[in-house]
Amino acid sequence: MKLKSFFKVCLSTSICLTLLAGCGNSAPLAEADMSYTQADIGTLPISSDVQVVGLGEASHGVAQYHQMKADVFKTLVENNGCHTFIIEGDFGGALKVDQYINGGNGTAKEAVAEIGFSIYRTQEMADLIDWMRSYNETVSQEDALHFYGMDVQRFDNNKEYLFSVIDETHPELSTEYAEVFSKLTDENRNSLDETTLNRAKENVSEFMLKLDAVENDIVGSSGQSAFDFAKECANTIYEYCEVQLSDNYNATRDRYMYEKIEWFLQHGDGSVLFINGHNGHIGKTSVAGYTCLGELLSKELGSSYYSIGTDAQKTQFNSQKDDGDFEVIEVNNANDLNNQLAHADSGQFFIDFTSPALDEKWKQILNSEQTITTLNVGLPSMMKMVKSAYTTTVIPQDTFDGMIVFQAVTPTTLLTHL
Repeated sequence: MKLKSFFKVCLSTSICLTLLAGCGNSAPLAEADMSYTQADIGTLPISSDVQVVGLGEASHGVAQYHQMKADVFKTLVENNGCHTFIIEGDFGGALKVDQYINGGNGTAKEAVAEIGFSIYRTQEMADLIDWMRSYNETVSQEDALHFYGMDVQRFDNNKEYLFSVIDETHPELSTEYAEVFSKLTDENRNSLDETTLNRAKENVSEFMLKLDAVENDIVGSSGQSAFDFAKECANTIYEYCEVQLSDNYNATRDRYMYEKIEWFLQHGDGSVLFINGHNGHIGKTSVAGYTCLGELLSKELGSSYYSIGTDAQKTQFNSQKDDGDFEVIEVNNANDLNNQLAHADSGQFFIDFTSPALDEKWKQILNSEQTITTLNVGLPSMMKMVKSAYTTTVIPQDTFDGMIVFQAVTPTTLLTHL
C-alpha cells in the first residue's frame, strides 16, 4: 500500500470511529430506585438557608428548558418567597422587561426582544413574562416580582436607562456623555479597537465620579433605586469594554456576571435569588477550562448556592446560524443518568444530589463520569455527527446539587416580526 493511501485509510477510519461514537449510546445501567426522584417540580427541596438557586440549560434553544425556568421560578415564588428572576441576558435590556412586568407599556413579545439575544425571542419566554406581570397585578409593590439580567455584552439599553435617569436632574451631563459614549453601540460592539475601548473605560470612570457627586440630586428626584441601577448601567458599559479587551473573554465575562449576582444580593430585599443560564455558567465546577459563574458563587456562598443542571437523551433545538437565522438540529446522547428514564413513569425526572438518603446505586451514578449534552446557541449541522462537539464530561455530584433529566426535548417557538 502506498504511503498516501495508507494515510487516507487511517484518516477514514478515524472519522468513522468518531461518527460511530457520536451516534452510539451507552448500555443501560441496572435499574436505580426511582423513588429517589420526582416528576413534580412544585416540590423542589430548596432549603431556607439557600440564597441563590441556579438553573442551567443544556441548550438555549429548547422549549422544555424555557418552560422549566418558569416552573422552577414559580415554585421558588410559592415555596421560598423568591421575588427575583435573573437571566443570562443584558443588564440594561432586562430592565425594560422589569418595567413591563411592573405595569409598563408594550407587550411581552416586545419586552423579551430587549433581553439582548435572539434565543430569548420565544413564545415560552413571553408566556413567563406575561405570568409575572399578571402576578404583580395581584400583590403589593413590596411583594412584586422583578426580572433582571446579569450579562455584560451590550451597550445601547444600558446607555438608555442611564441617561433617562440623569436627564431628570442634570440633562447637560446626560447630553455631554451621550456624545462621549456615542461610538459604543450594539451594532459596532465587536469592531471597536483597543484604543477606543481603553478610552471608553477612562470616560466611564470619569463619568461615575461625576455621578457620585450628584447622587443626592438624583436620589431626591428619582429615588435611591433608580440611581443605583443607573450607576450599575454605567458600570456595565465599563465591564463590557473590559471583556472585549480581555485575553480570556469567557472567564472575564463570568467574573462580571458573578459580580452582578453579588450586586443583586446587596441591593435586593433579602429573599432568595433565582438565576438562569447555560449549564456551563451555572455548574459549580468549570467544564471549559476557566472559572465559571457557578464556581465563583459556590466558593463564596458554599451550600447557600444550589445549582440545578439539565440533560436530555434526545435533543431537538433551534440552532442559530452565522446569518442569525435558525435551523432545527437533532442530537442524541445517553448516559447512566438519563438511561434511568427507562424506569420512570414520565419522560422526565428531578433528582436531588444533596439528599443524604440516596442509595449506593445512585451514589455510584452521581460520582462517576457522565457525558452530558452541552449545546450553546448554535451547532453547524455537520458537527452533530461528532459527539465531542455537543457533549461534555462531568461528575454530576461535583458539578450540580441536582439535575432535571428529560427523555426528549423539542425546539422553542420562535417569535418573528419583532
